[in-house]
Amino acid sequence: MKKIAIFTTTRSDISILTPLIKKIRKSKKINYLLFVGGTHLNKDYGSTKKEILSDKITIHGYFDYLVKGDSKKNLSLSLANAHAQINNLFTKHKFDYVCVLGDRFEKMAVVNNAIIYNKPIIHLHGGEITEGVIDNQIRNMISKASHLHFVICESYKKQLIKMGEKRNRIFNLGSLAIDLIKSIKKLSKVVLFNKIKIKLNIPTIILTYHPVTLEKKILEKIQIKNVFDALKKTNYQIVVTAPGHENGRKIIDDYIKKISLKNKRIIYVKSLGHNLLFNLLPYCKFMIGNSSSGIIEAPFFKIPTINIGDRQKGRFKHISVINCSYSKNSIQKAIKLASSIKFKKKILKSKFFFGNGNSSEKILRQVLKIEINEQLLRKK
Repeated sequence: MKKIAIFTTTRSDISILTPLIKKIRKSKKINYLLFVGGTHLNKDYGSTKKEILSDKITIHGYFDYLVKGDSKKNLSLSLANAHAQINNLFTKHKFDYVCVLGDRFEKMAVVNNAIIYNKPIIHLHGGEITEGVIDNQIRNMISKASHLHFVICESYKKQLIKMGEKRNRIFNLGSLAIDLIKSIKKLSKVVLFNKIKIKLNIPTIILTYHPVTLEKKILEKIQIKNVFDALKKTNYQIVVTAPGHENGRKIIDDYIKKISLKNKRIIYVKSLGHNLLFNLLPYCKFMIGNSSSGIIEAPFFKIPTINIGDRQKGRFKHISVINCSYSKNSIQKAIKLASSIKFKKKILKSKFFFGNGNSSEKILRQVLKIEINEQLLRKK
């Protein structure tokens, strides 16, 4: 029986990996090992390990590598720690494949160990482009090291081919996030809003804003201040989730915490978790910020996304995504468009391009077809 080692370090990647894990769990031909680390184990990010356990998913090991703080020095030290701790997992456990998702810097520790231990690498969400952050370089490095690629749309497949990856290693099977969205238990609006502690009778939006690590012209504090200034004269209640673990994170997080204490319409939540997030999105007027959720998942719900700045620049975008600059004026114009009835009607007629909710089954079927041999491991 084949065994896949799956590594998760953030709330965003476990929401995509969960359907694959649950599908593997039902199979008699393949098994998984789940290793959990990073922000899942940190209370500042909501200790999201408990969300994994609440889904009744078995965790087979931990790698607690984070050095406190978001300075470049501490991020580099965290990466060094991750290499050592993940090496321990490679020596302790037996598995056939390594599965990594996306573009987080700590995934390089998984990939480097996989290369040394001659483990074939399965990469999810390759071929994507995010020009405003270092994740772009990391994602491409992981793609060049990987043996099998499962992408979410045709344009990303073409991007990997341009990078020199062979067509027979690349499979466009849609996003696993859609599998999860279709499978989660639906909560009533009353139960949902009570859980998040927000008001039923006030229109709601979600804001998630991460550092733009390659942006040197506009400071993080100015970026996030402009977002809230643009929203100041609206009547929305704003559910704000914490930024990810990257350089510049503390500046953004501190500003959000400070402003949420002064304004009752701003509700700060460290992590909604995928169950609450995907239940809340259909009730939201729009999503705003620079998160990949606004690019990948929000369009499935036929709601507008206001995508600020360059963090997601280069990704394939549905017509529901409104791009704007960091300026207050540009964000206000985007809010006006997102709030318009005409624009929302246009979205309702649009096509969704990231799959239809059966990606996990397709991925497993493909993995089971492939033999682990010299032809797979040797990349020309």
